[in-house]
Amino acid sequence: MNKKILTFALSLFAIAGAHAQGDDFGMDFSVGAEKKIRSGMEVSVEGNARTQDKTRKMDRWSIGAGFDMKIYDTSDFDIKASLKWEYMWVYKLNQIEKKYDEKMIPHPELGVITVPEYKGYNEELAYWRNRHRTSVGLTATYEPNKRWKFQLKETFQYSHYCADSTTQNKYRLDGKGEHYLKASEMDDKKAKDRTILRSRITAQYDVKRCPLDPYVSVEYGCGLNYTTNKWKFMVGTDIKINKQNVIDAFYRYQTEDDDEDPNGHIIGVGYKYKF
Repeated sequence: MNKKILTFALSLFAIAGAHAQGDDFGMDFSVGAEKKIRSGMEVSVEGNARTQDKTRKMDRWSIGAGFDMKIYDTSDFDIKASLKWEYMWVYKLNQIEKKYDEKMIPHPELGVITVPEYKGYNEELAYWRNRHRTSVGLTATYEPNKRWKFQLKETFQYSHYCADSTTQNKYRLDGKGEHYLKASEMDDKKAKDRTILRSRITAQYDVKRCPLDPYVSVEYGCGLNYTTNKWKFMVGTDIKINKQNVIDAFYRYQTEDDDEDPNGHIIGVGYKYKF
């Protein structure tokens, strides 16, 4: 049984690497610690690093701290409230935006029609942009037996994007059809605030006499003060070294219709120490 589970997990990671050719692919690494301060209460700290652009460039660095408290607890069901704060340094890659003019041309049946005519592109240079994030959540956990665990987590998330700036270069076509730098100017990024509601469902199985606790989860995020839809699909396993040391290995596919995170595949490894 143990060999089958390990083979299955490795196969998932191999499949992730193969599919990553079509989307972006990155790695996610985290280190954290938890401390129980009294029955039903604990505090935590965590540091995180993530890559992007097929792991060639950094995506972000982050540090954070959290507080969890059980507000309802029975033998097989409990509800936990949580509060978390994070500070992130996020790297935005070069962005290219093609520019077009409208050109009027005659058409044998439609008369005169308008078609786009390529005239060049705008290049936004890469830059770092800081943000901080506050999350308030409620997690309901149901454990029907010693092996299975099911969770539903609802999180209200507020993010503040700090003001920053970068350079925007405007390249246009000359008479010979070659690009030239027409203008270079500063592009100011104003501070902004975004709120989102995230819903995540997780199912996890504790394999008997095995350090692996495999899990699957699905998360959907809906923008509250702006329009966005975010999906995250994850499969992974907790690896229990002992009661104090746990490693989390996972594969995640994420897709969204805004520019906060790159779409694509992520393989992650996290380490957590419990005091």
